[in-house]
Amino acid sequence: ALQRRGMHLLPLDPPGPRKDHGRPVPLAGILLLPVLAASTVLCPAAGRPSLALAGLLAAALVLRVAGTWSRSPDAVLVASLLHAAAFALFALWVWRSLDPPELAPLRRHLTLATGWLALACLVEVALRWRALGLPLPVPDLGGMRAVHAMGIFGGVAGWVVGVLLRAGPMFIAGWSVPSGIARAAPWLLALGAATAAVGEASRESAVARLGEFVALGGVGAIMLAGGALGRARRVLPMTARSPEEARIFRLAAVSAGVAVPGGALAALLAWAGVPIHLLTDALRHLVTVGFLASVVVAMAFRLIPVLEGAALPWPALRHVAFWALLASVLGRSAEVLVGVGGRGIAPLVPLSGLLAWIALACVAANLAGAIARLRGAPPA
Repeated sequence: ALQRRGMHLLPLDPPGPRKDHGRPVPLAGILLLPVLAASTVLCPAAGRPSLALAGLLAAALVLRVAGTWSRSPDAVLVASLLHAAAFALFALWVWRSLDPPELAPLRRHLTLATGWLALACLVEVALRWRALGLPLPVPDLGGMRAVHAMGIFGGVAGWVVGVLLRAGPMFIAGWSVPSGIARAAPWLLALGAATAAVGEASRESAVARLGEFVALGGVGAIMLAGGALGRARRVLPMTARSPEEARIFRLAAVSAGVAVPGGALAALLAWAGVPIHLLTDALRHLVTVGFLASVVVAMAFRLIPVLEGAALPWPALRHVAFWALLASVLGRSAEVLVGVGGRGIAPLVPLSGLLAWIALACVAANLAGAIARLRGAPPA
């Protein structure tokens, strides 16, 4: 039913001819919530964002879903505006909270990433306002694809990479990113996001793919410099209850390692004028599900016991999440085989979204269970 209203099983797709509301920014709203929790652990002195800010993000997300379901462009427009305000306020919170001198690079990185999310929402507001005024049934397709590029490569990828600069040792023994690479990463992501956005807005596929490759190169540089693409060690880098989070993180590292040369190939083929729609879609999901979602899931499982002060209620769900993410990545990556005669695979490709949702549901179930167990515990 959601698909018939323009919402697919996982809100990671850029708008296309059959995606009548094209929602890049809900992904930012969904993925930013675990990152908000991560930020309180990375920088305890920063404190937690206000309940008003969290409520604003949640209200914007609910309104966007409701507006898409009811086919109400006015509601989606208001939701976009609320998202822009929430991300702008969050950028201000990040800038004010991460003020110790040793956190200056992280402060700039996360503030810039959050600013990309706010900018993407504002551009979306302008596009939707213009569509209502003309009137048009949907916003400009190229413009909405540009919003998606800004939100994913500038915003969400910027946040995830920024958090990893400090949280990498949770998963990789000896994680250490040289300061020069760490300082250059946000600007490389920004260059890639801006180039991709310009290419999408102007409907120049080659320029868009080049921008995506530049952004992926920044992600790959961080993962390679940090040691994520090296051989896994037998000993976990930190005390942990199981190696499952490290396995999920390895899936993210491998996905990023495959996406970089894949992005280079897509850029070369696009400049040569070769149609690459299936390859581009498979790479986009390799980044969003294989890398971004996997990092968030791994980090959430590692942080729930820290944030809530309680063990995971159902630790076995980490196994479920890993295999669901792996199957989702493999299923969506197999999409490229459809273009070379493997049409029997086509009906299985949409299941990748459902599998990714299952992984996120495993995290949500453990978080809800930990909170319920904590509240039900007798006072000490």
